[in-house]
Amino acid sequence: MGAILEHLAELAGADVAERYAFELRNIYQRLTMFPAIGPSRAELGQHARIAILHPYIVVYDHVLGSETVTIVRVLDGRRNITRRSVRE
Repeated sequence: MGAILEHLAELAGADVAERYAFELRNIYQRLTMFPAIGPSRAELGQHARIAILHPYIVVYDHVLGSETVTIVRVLDGRRNITRRSVRE
């Protein structure tokens, strides 16, 4: 995620990058409290779910019944997102 924030800071300024960092922390915190909140995306992986911070997609794994959340990747949602792009 650091690379995305650095890129945002270069393109849009530090304030924008800081707002995205704040919102991502909020998403991560929400996922720790409610891990099954994101819609399931089996096409991205067996236990894949997503959270959206426009235009970014946070792809994470969560097995129902488990409290564990694994952030797999944060991608630009304007890309063609496939299982391969998520798991690389």
